[in-house]
Amino acid sequence: MNLFFWMLLNLGVPIIGPIFTLTLVAPAHGWRVAKALIAGSVKDGQLFWCAIGLLAAAVYEVLTALERGRGEASVLAYWVVGLCVMAFACSSLVMSGLVNPHSGRARAGAPRRTGSLADGSFSPAEIVLSIFFTMIAAAFLAFLHVQLT
Repeated sequence: MNLFFWMLLNLGVPIIGPIFTLTLVAPAHGWRVAKALIAGSVKDGQLFWCAIGLLAAAVYEVLTALERGRGEASVLAYWVVGLCVMAFACSSLVMSGLVNPHSGRARAGAPRRTGSLADGSFSPAEIVLSIFFTMIAAAFLAFLHVQLT
């Protein structure tokens, strides 16, 4: 498989595919609804899950290279550790963003707090972080695939 189709399948489908699918709502319901759905999917931390999947695929690429004996083992081991730390960071960020709405529902009788996370939405910093982690994970996966195959 050439590099273009590999990148389309492994990076385009998980990252751009869901957003493209949400734009298919536009002809039936209008662009305002489609934009709201796209913004809602990014706001709710969905890109963190995509980044975790891409990082897992990158770990698989590194472990496959280690199994074949390609590359220096100590450098590849550092890649595995770094990728796992990034995946854990993404997991922690998405968990911290989702704990707030859950605890808010549990305290339904408690007085409402004010703030960006009080309504269960991610803060703008978390949205930017999810986009950043997804871009970095995609770049790492593509880099490792090109270098190790």
